[in-house]
Amino acid sequence: MNRLAMYLRLSLEDKKTVPDDISGPKEESNSIGNQRKQILEYIHHDSELAKYEIMEFCDDGCSGTNMERPGMQKLLKEVKKSTIRCIIVKDMSRFSRDYIEIGTYLNQIFPFMGIRFIALNDHYDSREHQGSTIEIDTAFQTLLYDLYSKDVSVKVKASFENKCANGEYVFGQAPFGYEKSREVKNTVIVNEREADIVRHIFSLALEGKSSTQIAKRLYEEQIPTIMQIRKPGRKPQDGKLQTWSSQAVRTILNNRFYLGEMAYGKSVRKSVGSSSGRAVPREDWKVIPAHHEPLISEEIFEQVSAFQPGHSTKRNREKHPLTGRLYCGGCGYSLNYKPIRGKNKYRRFECRKHALLQIPDCCTYMNADLLEETVLFMLNKELMLRGNAMKQRENLYSFQKSSIHMLKKKLEEYRHEKKQIQAQKDALYETYALAKLPAAEYRSKAEKLTKKLSSLSAAEEKASGKLAGLEKEYQKAEEDMKQIIRYAHMEELTQEVVDAFIKRVYVCKGKRVEIEWNFCVDRGSGQGEAR
Repeated sequence: MNRLAMYLRLSLEDKKTVPDDISGPKEESNSIGNQRKQILEYIHHDSELAKYEIMEFCDDGCSGTNMERPGMQKLLKEVKKSTIRCIIVKDMSRFSRDYIEIGTYLNQIFPFMGIRFIALNDHYDSREHQGSTIEIDTAFQTLLYDLYSKDVSVKVKASFENKCANGEYVFGQAPFGYEKSREVKNTVIVNEREADIVRHIFSLALEGKSSTQIAKRLYEEQIPTIMQIRKPGRKPQDGKLQTWSSQAVRTILNNRFYLGEMAYGKSVRKSVGSSSGRAVPREDWKVIPAHHEPLISEEIFEQVSAFQPGHSTKRNREKHPLTGRLYCGGCGYSLNYKPIRGKNKYRRFECRKHALLQIPDCCTYMNADLLEETVLFMLNKELMLRGNAMKQRENLYSFQKSSIHMLKKKLEEYRHEKKQIQAQKDALYETYALAKLPAAEYRSKAEKLTKKLSSLSAAEEKASGKLAGLEKEYQKAEEDMKQIIRYAHMEELTQEVVDAFIKRVYVCKGKRVEIEWNFCVDRGSGQGEAR
């Protein structure tokens, strides 16, 4: 059955009620309910569209300057599946405010996919423009939508900067130690419970403790983390302990907001509607001193010299193939890779939480060369075992192949027989139409042929389902065998090999290694010991 998609969108700008002398508030005219009502009325009065199955896609509170909207992405996914024959919107600006983007869809993508596009308020129907590009008035209208969105963007940005320049705090959540005032809009006040923790962190730093030592001290003193204070009902992932991290400590110690300063203009968007941006150099940030009540003095901030903003912890890190897949078997946290650099005389992996949690079962560290050798040995062994297991199942695969061949042959027979019966039905009707066959006899014979067709269709559908299942199993087995043959007797642990076969690696105390495999046909987890 043909499907029709009606797309509805309301942006945050549309929700701002702006009086209009003719049509009333824009909020009402652009509301989701109004768009839905207008489109459904149009469909109801069109005899062709009324036969379509209607699918609704909606984005409430999303900008039209880019296509990265949940409802739009669902719509485009259906378009790629070729399940949509027509798309209806209130006006083109609902679909997109990007002049080039909407032109590409109207002139290239939708005509190629055979999709009809209707914009009600713009009086546009792609059926009336088959074989030609959109008319000049439509093109001009889409350009106006694009220019309008850019104009709105400039005004919003100017308003934001004006508010910041006037000392208003118009960002999201306030930094730890502060909260947004409920009495005075766009101001921050001290949250005493959080502020005491911030001051405690700075006092520990003044004693010369490192960020890791401070995190450990906070854990020992059972001081709740930022997440535990601000989202107390949120449960930790994988049952892990919620602890302070050295990164969270460094973030606090490097933040000049605690001096009473507010900085803005730290990044800029690449373009209107873009979800990405670029960082602005620190010297170009706009800073308002004495903006709010400070938690520490300038002298204290300066004394914590090891954590000054100019002291960057970022560097080009050497990535290991197992990064992101390697975990401590004791605490469950990921292991950090330490390449040969500075005091590091050999490559190794370290449990990033051992120094903080001091869990006895943690694998404190492991030599990277030894771990790679162990993982390669276990992988080659696993491939050999799987290869032998698959060879032993050759009879099963041979039977599957034979069954696939028989089912394909059976399907051809069903389809051929259906064509013959349909031809008989057509010939029977012609005979009846020429008055060479009584009505009662025609109905009796036609009913029998219809039952045969129905029975054959059911058998064909059942055989098709069984064939699809067998082919999927057989293809998986073939793919597994190809991988086993391709990677047999590997001598190096590469990123490609890890991505193909390894899901997770757990390094336990005593250098014991456990691996969760990533094969199509699962045999479970592998275990081994480093030697």
